[in-house]
Amino acid sequence: MGSSVGNVNTAVVKKAKPKYLWFLSYLLSNISGGLTSPLIPLFVVIYLHSNVEFVGIASSISSSASVPALIFWGNLSDSLGKRKIFIVIGFIGSFFALLLVIFAHMLWTYIGMLVIFQIVAMAATPVSTLLILENSEEKEWPTVMARFNTVSYIGLVIGLLAGTVIITVFASFTMIILPLFYVISAFVYLSAGITALIILPESIRKLRRSRLNNIYSFRMVERLRYFPSNVIHIFKFKNMKRGKPLLPRTRNYIFLTCILMLGFQLFFVPFPVYLIDKLKASEMEIFIMYLLNNIFSTIAFKFAGASVRVMGLRATISFSLLSRITIISIASVLTFLVLPIGPLLYISIFLYGFMGFFWSFISIAWVTSISKLALPENRGKAIGLYNSFLGIGQIAGSAISGFVALEIGYGFDFITAAIVIVVGGFLISVFQLHTPELGKGYETGKSLSKVP
Repeated sequence: MGSSVGNVNTAVVKKAKPKYLWFLSYLLSNISGGLTSPLIPLFVVIYLHSNVEFVGIASSISSSASVPALIFWGNLSDSLGKRKIFIVIGFIGSFFALLLVIFAHMLWTYIGMLVIFQIVAMAATPVSTLLILENSEEKEWPTVMARFNTVSYIGLVIGLLAGTVIITVFASFTMIILPLFYVISAFVYLSAGITALIILPESIRKLRRSRLNNIYSFRMVERLRYFPSNVIHIFKFKNMKRGKPLLPRTRNYIFLTCILMLGFQLFFVPFPVYLIDKLKASEMEIFIMYLLNNIFSTIAFKFAGASVRVMGLRATISFSLLSRITIISIASVLTFLVLPIGPLLYISIFLYGFMGFFWSFISIAWVTSISKLALPENRGKAIGLYNSFLGIGQIAGSAISGFVALEIGYGFDFITAAIVIVVGGFLISVFQLHTPELGKGYETGKSLSKVP
């Protein structure tokens, strides 16, 4: 990895080598995230007796709250030069925010709880990666971040597994167990905050985000809401004109990823509600579906980096998008067929789960492409813009999908999603054919994530 942060006093750093025990607090916070990740459609439809349109509204509004919160907490952390306190605030604040579920007996009080949760939880997001980098030697960053990512996603899967077991055992107590999930998750966050307070080390040196242009992280798991986990670069529109501007080709490519993400969300947000509403899926089956999606995504991550190196960026993106278009098209057709509910439900659960397999390929290929298209001195700005527009695509897709599914039908919504992805995929393919840089293989050594 290139020297992107200047000279560091190696002797001082060696005395403060990170003990991976302090990853325990992140493990706990991700367990909490796994427990709650499938809850929005379940809570809105089953507990609040609402519909798919409000699932989209709840996802969109709560996701939107995370964007300004992320910028606010990141700027405040950089200004004060503190990291640990913001992680503690994020975890302890999440505990109090999720306990507000006891007042969430109506849709708008529930959305209010989600917004408050997003605002306080974001305190921990923009500082977690920096804290790890600031407590490690630069040569150790790939290894440390690979372990951090592994711990994070193990926590997510543990949370989903625990949720599946709980919802199975207490299947006859749905109206009690759904809000109880948030309460359980709150106390897991509390344990994460206490653990962070006790064992989390403060940074031994401070790094400026602007000096980390050559490194980035991948969004390994695709979330229903825009809830970033590892953030290095925080994009601010007021800084667009500072330094060298982004090349038009970089901005154009980022815009195309936004269109594709909008298409993905048009499918992802209403699909769980379709299973509940039309196929009579149980809470356990929804948890299993989310679990499969995350497991497939994690498994694929092991192969995605090699795929980019062997097949190239163009082939990897084309293969992944075509696979997703095929799955969404199959799901669209299934909504119009008269089939036994049982087999149709299990096929649909598998389709949604298997969709996660292709996200790792897409995520790695997109970020690698943006890294190639950007100038070295503004790569960090490009990655920040990419994360921002990915969020915009997800938020817009969430807002639109519920309305389309309710007013016109689930099948039409899924067809619309496929069409948007086809258009976005065609445009990105044309772009790649006219961009020589994207014909080359994968450049290793610039990612915080360990990609085989």
